[in-house]
This record gives sequence, structure tokens and C-alpha cells, in this order.
Amino acid sequence: MLKFKNDTFKIMQIADTQDGTKISPDTLDLINAALNRECPDLVVYSGDQIWGKSKFRGDRNKVKNSLDALTKPVRDRKIPFTVCFGNHDRQVGLSNEEQFEIYKSFDYFVGENTEGVDGCGNHVIEIRDGDELKFLLYLIDSHTSLDVGYDCVHENQIEWYRNTRDKYEAEYGKVIPSVVIQHIPLCEIFELLTEVKKGTKKAVRGFRTHANRFYILNPERVNKDGFMKESPADPQENSGEFAAFKEKGDVIGVYFGHDHNNSFNGKVDGIDLGYTQGAGFHVYGPGKDRGVRIIELKKDGTLDTYDLRFRNLVGEKVKEPFKYAMFQIMPTNMFDAVNRAIKFFIGLGIVAIAVILLVLFFG
Repeated sequence: MLKFKNDTFKIMQIADTQDGTKISPDTLDLINAALNRECPDLVVYSGDQIWGKSKFRGDRNKVKNSLDALTKPVRDRKIPFTVCFGNHDRQVGLSNEEQFEIYKSFDYFVGENTEGVDGCGNHVIEIRDGDELKFLLYLIDSHTSLDVGYDCVHENQIEWYRNTRDKYEAEYGKVIPSVVIQHIPLCEIFELLTEVKKGTKKAVRGFRTHANRFYILNPERVNKDGFMKESPADPQENSGEFAAFKEKGDVIGVYFGHDHNNSFNGKVDGIDLGYTQGAGFHVYGPGKDRGVRIIELKKDGTLDTYDLRFRNLVGEKVKEPFKYAMFQIMPTNMFDAVNRAIKFFIGLGIVAIAVILLVLFFG
């Protein structure tokens, strides 16, 4: 049973470590420094813990070794932890269900898998002050990629949330303040953005359902030190998940990862929506602003949240400078990669034409 030890209950969200068979020492330095500073009561790894079919090839021992190394800093400190899954975890050749069984073999793991609900690892955690139930934490599987774009949380998962919420309300005579953590963001995250003209400072280009549109953070709606360096990759369909969270006012915060270069939060219809930047150094990310999120629950049913960044916790020096530099120029997604390739070949074509013209006129 998870309980308040003092005036607050701290949840640390670690998003998108997305590592292979050898864990980045810089990722581990970030996690260890954050744990040392905050001493959280619970840690949530929020999806894309690992990836790389060619690295793991479905080898259970390799997967277990990597998950062991990623969670060891938490277990060494005897901190309870849980997980949800992202769109890359299963790409190692071992299903999420098989990976969940590995997590269950680790000490201090408190996750559960609700049967009869789509996905893996849907569960709810009670957080108490003594015997009094203060908060519920929902972990939801937001699934993986479709042929084009990303899936959404399914209808029977939303019904599971509603039924769970209503069960607690019937038992306690009131709705219980709740927080949700999942991997892929809600479509409503765009309500924290402002659409602008191409070329606007700090604007990012949308893609798929937001193709050829450009966005910046709305400074009046998000935290002042938040940043957005890539377009939100929301689901291709709005399944009504956010609408369900609004129904009774129990959900006060929803936090996700997925888009490594984003870290900001702000309220939409009274619910705090928050991006947590990637923590992993063996994948693309926001430089030394890679980090983790703290969600600080208070006994009065409210919360505060903030991120912690590598540059502030560890410093400016990384242990793998070559890999760091390589991943800093890595495309963020296929859309980004295609656009870079197009620009490259256009540039190459312009150079070739210029050379031909020079030869014709001066050769």
C-alpha cells in the first residue's frame, strides 16, 4: 500500500529511456541524480523503456538484463515503481505481456495488468494518508503505431476507467482526485498551442492530421520554462478519453511522453496536461534538457508538477560525447527524415545545376 510519508506524495515520471542492450551511462546518471535529489515515493516508467529488434531479437535474457539495469537505481533505493508501455517496447521481439512478467519478477514493482481490457498494464494505484484514500493513479496503455500514425486509447479502456471511478465514488461517497499517466498524448494537447505563420520564431511544423500547420506554445497557458521542439504526435482518432476524464472532475492531471523534445504543462478545461521530455541518451532528445517529471500530490487534493533536467542535475559534461552528438542530429520521426532527405536532394540538385552552368559558360 502506498502512503503519504509527509505533506506530499512525490511521483517521478521517467519517459522514453528507449535504450538497447547496453544502457547509456548518461541516462543512468540522470536517473540517479534525480532520485537522489527528490527521493520520490513512487517511480513510473511511462513507455518506450527499450527498443531495437536487431539488438534484442526477442531474447528474453537480453530484455531482462536491460530492464534490470534501467530499474536498478530505483530498486537499489527500495522505491516502489510501475510502468506503462509505449509504441516501441514490443519492437524488441518480446510482447508487452512477456515484458510485464519480467517486471513482476523485480522487487518493489507494484504494477498490475487488468484482465479483459485492451492493451497491457492498465491498472489503478491507491495512494493513502494513513487509512484515508487521497488519490488514485491510473496507468493506461495507449498502444502503438497504426499503418499511418498512432492508435488511441480504446473504448473498453475508457469504460474500465469509468467503472473504476464510479466504484470508488459509490464506496466513498465522493469522487477521488486522480492522475493519469500514459505514453501517447491526448489530442487536446493542441489547445495549449497557438497556430502561427511559417517562419515564426520557435514554431514547429505539424504533420499527419496537422500537416503544413505551424505551432508555438501559448505562453499564457503553459509553464514559463516549458519548451516544444517537435510537433505533438497525437492519435489519429480522438476516442473521447479526455471527455471521459472531464465528466466528474476527478482527473486533475494527465501526463505523457512519446515526443522526446517536448516538456511543458498547462490546464485544459481544468485538467493539467503535461509533456515529459525523453530521459534517454541513446535516442534523439532535447540535448542536456533531457530529464524527468515530478508530480507532487498534496493532501488537499491538488498537485504541483515540474521537470528536472540533466544540465541542472548532472552538469554540461556527458560520458559519451560522440553518441550524444550523433543523436542530436538524428531525425525525430519518419516525416522529419523524409523532409530532411527532400531538402538534401534539392540542395544537391541546385549544386549540380550550378556546376553544369559554370562548365557551360566557363569551360
